[in-house]
Amino acid sequence: MVSTRTLARIAAYGGVIVASTGFYLHWKLQDNVKNEEFHREAMKILRNHSPSVMLLGEPIKAGNVDLGNRSINFCDGTNAKLEVPVSGPKNKGILYFWAVKDDIQQKWNVHRMELGLKNDPHKRLLVKDDNKKLSE
Repeated sequence: MVSTRTLARIAAYGGVIVASTGFYLHWKLQDNVKNEEFHREAMKILRNHSPSVMLLGEPIKAGNVDLGNRSINFCDGTNAKLEVPVSGPKNKGILYFWAVKDDIQQKWNVHRMELGLKNDPHKRLLVKDDNKKLSE
């Protein structure tokens, strides 16, 4: 018969292994999202957008995307929409962006980006809008 102490030790090791695997998989999924072409492009645009840099400060860092909420964060191969937590030394916020590509062989086009700041959640700064009229 196996002692209770041995069973507790097995359960503890099993729990550590399961938790470690979960943390690793979460990290790997987040890393995959951050390495996607549309995410890298959006962060590049944000870091080169002077008003955003002025509001957030430098360096601007991207946080983890809520991958569990498929209604606000998704990619189906030709359309992507993400809400990425961003932070800098001056402020924090959410970068909202939309990207498309006409077919799987083409590059992603980040066509719209907005920055919402934590200290003013009811307003968003338009970072990029490819659909904006030239007369504006």
